[in-house]
Amino acid sequence: MNVELESPTVGTSHRPPAWLLVATGILALTILGLSVAETSYSAHWLIDEGDYVSIIGLVFIAGAGVVLYRQRRLFASLPLVFPWLLYPVITQGDQLIDNMSINPMRAVCHVLLAAIFATPVAVVVLGAGYLLEPRPGAPVVRRPWTALFPGLRPLAEGRTREGAALLGAALLTLEMWLADQFLGTLMIVTLIVMILPLLLYGSLAEPAGPSATSGRARTERLALAVLIVGVLASGGAYFGYKDAPGAYQGSPSFFMDPSRQDLAYRLDRVTVPSRPPAMPASPEEVRAALTGYGRTLERMLAGYHILDRNYTYDFHNALFLRHTPLVANYRAVGLRLVEEARQLKTDADGHADAARATLAADDPLRALLDDVSGYIASDFSRATVGERMTAEFEKTPAGLQHAAHLYEGEGKYLGTRLLEVVHKHQAVMDAPALAPVTREFAATSRAIFDAYANHVVGF
Repeated sequence: MNVELESPTVGTSHRPPAWLLVATGILALTILGLSVAETSYSAHWLIDEGDYVSIIGLVFIAGAGVVLYRQRRLFASLPLVFPWLLYPVITQGDQLIDNMSINPMRAVCHVLLAAIFATPVAVVVLGAGYLLEPRPGAPVVRRPWTALFPGLRPLAEGRTREGAALLGAALLTLEMWLADQFLGTLMIVTLIVMILPLLLYGSLAEPAGPSATSGRARTERLALAVLIVGVLASGGAYFGYKDAPGAYQGSPSFFMDPSRQDLAYRLDRVTVPSRPPAMPASPEEVRAALTGYGRTLERMLAGYHILDRNYTYDFHNALFLRHTPLVANYRAVGLRLVEEARQLKTDADGHADAARATLAADDPLRALLDDVSGYIASDFSRATVGERMTAEFEKTPAGLQHAAHLYEGEGKYLGTRLLEVVHKHQAVMDAPALAPVTREFAATSRAIFDAYANHVVGF
């Protein structure tokens, strides 16, 4: 069914609507913040667990596009449409580059970053034009303060192309500070590459006047076609890459690969007895075992954290041409801590064996010891696999990303599954009489969980 163009409102047909400027401005600043933020839930919920919001945005801009088309304002609003199309792609950006070598990774990342950095600039430029450009037939109003920032005076005097180019170039120049602080040399070069053609565009002559009605109609139809293709491509990228098999090739942890749930410790491995918990005959052995297991996991997490952060910084140094300092021989340092944790586990196992000799088979404390020791054994089994995998990953700059994701996932899993084990045995952990036995282990478990509780794996 053909959609007929309605008559535009006089004086506003060449401008995007204010509501779209405001909505896109909020989206643009949010996405820019996400591109330079650390890997925390508070920063990355919108591109991790909450990535479905991007599809809501896609539906919104598709509907808004039809309205703008009918008002003959879609073509003028296209710069504000692209961020909504970009958002679903960004949520799957990690999967997009996951199997690439370093140079294609750099290219894809900086094309996406160029769009992310350009979006708030486009919003500000269009907003400035909305406020400053003289309306058709209205006299030019001289505003002295427009001389305070490049591009504002030309916009106020009706020199739209020159003003937009100067304002956009100035804003991109200011964004170089963000590029320097949070990204790297390649992003600064990318911004320079964006600024030069923008200045060249501003040096061209202003268009002679508004296009004819038939030309406007063709332009709007072209804009509608761009919108339809963009919505389909954006939605296709989102659903095509989301949880795609092999997308997360970098970790044996179920946090990174939903198809490898078999590697997670099974919580039904040990049955919780119905017998009420009571103080054991040899409480010191039980306390020493639980405390030793807690210290084992603390040391393991310390090694994983060194490996996670330094592999991440090493990869970003390669990807963005950054120079973030790294811990010297960080792989050896991190793996040495994991090996120290293995020795602590051996000592804790000895105390656990001694404690079991004094505990009945249906004692809830024995079930807790069995679950904790079994869980830690599975952690060390995966640690061996992870060490072997990362030794291969780090042979290439692109592989550093997978090594980082592996230890991110393992650090996150270490605390998350541990807390699930603790909650499973909550009756023992909450028993006031057993507090001297379980208090330190409970506090250590919570601290291990909290270390990665707000950390998003994979960014």
